[in-house]
Amino acid sequence: MDIHSLKENARHGTVIFPLALYEWSGTEDWRVSLHWHEEMELVYFKEGTFQAWLNTKEFLINSPAFMCIHAGELHSLILNAGSLESAVVFNLNILSFEHYDAIQAKLIRPLMDGRLRLPVLIEHSDPVFPGVKSYYEKMEDALKEMNACSPEDEIAKNSAYLQIKLLLFDILALLYKNSSLIHVKNICNENEHQIENLKKVLSYINDRYASPICLDELASLVNLNTQYFCRYFKENIGKTTTEYINEVRIEKAAAALLETDDKIITIAQDTGFDNIGYFIRRFRQIKGVTPSAYRSEYRKESKSQNNAIN
Repeated sequence: MDIHSLKENARHGTVIFPLALYEWSGTEDWRVSLHWHEEMELVYFKEGTFQAWLNTKEFLINSPAFMCIHAGELHSLILNAGSLESAVVFNLNILSFEHYDAIQAKLIRPLMDGRLRLPVLIEHSDPVFPGVKSYYEKMEDALKEMNACSPEDEIAKNSAYLQIKLLLFDILALLYKNSSLIHVKNICNENEHQIENLKKVLSYINDRYASPICLDELASLVNLNTQYFCRYFKENIGKTTTEYINEVRIEKAAAALLETDDKIITIAQDTGFDNIGYFIRRFRQIKGVTPSAYRSEYRKESKSQNNAIN
């Protein structure tokens, strides 16, 4: 089986708000076919009984319960007639901090790269269930509020989005406090010295992303040889240096696409990409759309807001 053929290509949310709420209730059984996507999915089984398959393992689920589906996991569901279910699908990047601190190192980054995972099932008998249920229901309300906002009401929409992000952190904090998070493998114990070293490297990349960056330069910042530095960076950041540098450059390029009228080739060059084809491939890999589509969608949203105001 070619699992790439099962990848779901649907956009969950928008470029600006990369999360979405899905709800289901029906009079007939409905099967969600086997698929996977790059976002995380938090499924709330509200009423009824359900069958789920996660990475070939079958689950028979009695409501109420939650299932946490991580990025890249093959999954399918059978929703039985008369049951109620909802799901929030979101890009884990919305939890990431620009400022690299201990929480980013010990929780957010391991969660993003798969070293730390939420429990597969949170059942009614679990001590954390009442708290997760409360936060999730508030998140549902905030998502509905955000979706109902008129195009010109940017403050209300952004406020709802901020509330959603805070509620996701509330869920994460609750699970962490109750030792419910699962360590796939031991997380590196990062002391203050390690964090300071990483800050040096990340700041250097952020300041010099537009220019060529050599591994030797980065390794010298923390007094390591190049080979060991590559392992050190991957273990602590969860990505290779090339992957991380590309992500920084793509984020800078994305901002330029929205904030300027510069040509795409100019933006690519200004953010450190010499090859326009490589830039477009990396942009699509990280953002899910081409640079031109990213800019076009944002302008379409802005035009809709302006028309509503006028």
